[in-house]
Formats: sequence, C-alpha cells, structure tokens
Amino acid sequence: MSIHAREWITAALVRAVRTLAQTAVALIGTTAVIEAVDWQLVASGSALAAILSLLTSLAGLPEVDPRTETERLADEQADADRRAIVAALDTEPVRPDPDGVVRWHE
Repeated sequence: MSIHAREWITAALVRAVRTLAQTAVALIGTTAVIEAVDWQLVASGSALAAILSLLTSLAGLPEVDPRTETERLADEQADADRRAIVAALDTEPVRPDPDGVVRWHE
C-alpha cells in the first residue's frame, strides 16, 4: 500500500469518526433528559453519517495532498514568482474578461 493511500485512509477514517461523534452529540442533544434518548436512532443516524462521510471523502480530502513534495514546492515557488512579478509591475493580476480574453486590468 502506498504512503498516499495510507494517508488517505487515515484522514478519511478520522473524518468519519469525527462526523459520527458530532452526529451522536447532536441527536442526543435534541432530547430533554438522558432517559428519553432513542439510542437506536442515535446509533443508526451516527452510522449513516459516518458512511456518508466516507463516501464524500472519495471526492477528495483537503487534508491529503495528492501531489508529491517536489510538485507542491514547485507550485508554491510558482505562486511566489507570480506574486513577485505582479508586485514589480505594480498592477492588478491578469484576469480573463467575461469574453475569455486575458488582459491586464488597471
């Protein structure tokens, strides 16, 4: 198993457990007294929330960056270079107009 896969699984499980706990607290908190808690509802609702969290994680986790360290550093350097060029030109960054044409905006 790759390091990236381990990181993703760990992050997804942490997120799912947090979601499960938050849902349980919310469902328990909706009752006035602890004796009135519908524990079956709390368990099933929390489990469903955890499953949905795992499925949502398939779309991507911001905690896990799929880029390699070299790619991430290169992107950070490119961003710093862009900011330096914009600052040197003392103007707004390049933005596409609504018609898709890229121009310097003043």
